[in-house]
Amino acid sequence: MIDPPYNDENVIWPLPNGTKIKTSTKRAVVTPANLLRSLDDNSIDKALVMATSICSNKHLSEIVKNHSDRLIGFAWVDDPKDSDNAVEQLDEAILQLGLSGLKLHPDMQDFSPADPLIIPLIERVAELGIPTLIHSCPGIMGRGYFSHNLPENVDTLKKHVPEATVIIAHMGFSRYLDLMTIGQIPGVYIETSWGLTAITDLYGEGFMSRFIRTVGVDKFLYGSDWVGPHGEMERQLGVIEKLDLNTEEKEKILGENIREVMNL
Repeated sequence: MIDPPYNDENVIWPLPNGTKIKTSTKRAVVTPANLLRSLDDNSIDKALVMATSICSNKHLSEIVKNHSDRLIGFAWVDDPKDSDNAVEQLDEAILQLGLSGLKLHPDMQDFSPADPLIIPLIERVAELGIPTLIHSCPGIMGRGYFSHNLPENVDTLKKHVPEATVIIAHMGFSRYLDLMTIGQIPGVYIETSWGLTAITDLYGEGFMSRFIRTVGVDKFLYGSDWVGPHGEMERQLGVIEKLDLNTEEKEKILGENIREVMNL
């Protein structure tokens, strides 16, 4: 989601080095009403929605409270390495605003999940009993942050905070094979957006079916990285439908696994 105004300007993502990534998506498209319409069009009961550098915890909490039957919110902190302020922001978002998880984005926050400076924040997340979703798709956003986004960083993070629940976003895309080891770690889960479709486009449904079973069906969580009706939600569902998995396995990916992660 993004903060208002919902107008005809393009959505712009700021990076810590001053770079601004201008997207083709209009702000007027990324609205709660459009999200809910996309969910309805695709028969999706609930969605996790994330605060970011362009969507405040307060605004997201208001959206979630207005649609508590459909939406679950994840918080954002300004700088994960600034542990005192980050923990304070997290506590406010979870304990006062009613959000239910933490979203981290190594590109936009200029940090590595392997950095010891973020350990106090992740320890607090674990104490609160909520998951952390971490963007993990090397090379997708700004140049110079590739190493921040490697799935192997989650291995280091879990060594320091083994009780943390971590969701690797986008299947680590270009480093997806790392999931064959990282994905075996207890408390680590894999979100499918962009990665599932990109890898399947390269190698086909048969490969993806074998890959998911090799890592473990219980580890995968359907996601769309929704930023307006760009079609990824539908593409993800179409790929999952074609996979050589049985109905029970597909249901785990589409909802049962995230129910367990979020204690729904």
